[in-house]
Amino acid sequence: MYTAMKKSIWLPLLLFTGSAAPDYNVSPTPDTFVAATPCGDVPRHQLGIPADLECEMIKWRLTFRRDPRRQGRDDFRLQYTYGMTKPGTRGFMNNGTSNEISGTFRITENKGATTGRYIFTLQPTGSKTPIAFLQLNEHLLHLLDQQGHLMIGNAGFSYTFNKQNTHL
Repeated sequence: MYTAMKKSIWLPLLLFTGSAAPDYNVSPTPDTFVAATPCGDVPRHQLGIPADLECEMIKWRLTFRRDPRRQGRDDFRLQYTYGMTKPGTRGFMNNGTSNEISGTFRITENKGATTGRYIFTLQPTGSKTPIAFLQLNEHLLHLLDQQGHLMIGNAGFSYTFNKQNTHL
């Protein structure tokens, strides 16, 4: 009888908590997204890349860690390399310049006119400049400008980030 009573108390609580949970993946396993983007004015500002530095491309590696035990304290790590492209390769002349930022992020429901379910907003530690992405689907994020508009790429690069498959 005691076991049946314990089940009758916990089952409704589990059902309630499960129905209130968001439908994006919450897991201690990190999600990693990668991209090669133009080195435009907006990402230069967001990443602190000097405006007078020659730069054609930025390679990004963005890792999100969402831990259900630490709700509201989700964190990210962004590793990036920028510089002039090396002709005929996917790399940089002189290996480019690499940097890393980290901080917290939050996920909010998209209330704008642009198609996409959630907005991921990164708040780098020690920076006032947030970096925002629109989640296009489970596997794609797209960089947003400071007004919340989709960034437009060029003939060689877009601002779309692809989720890395961790099961390869």
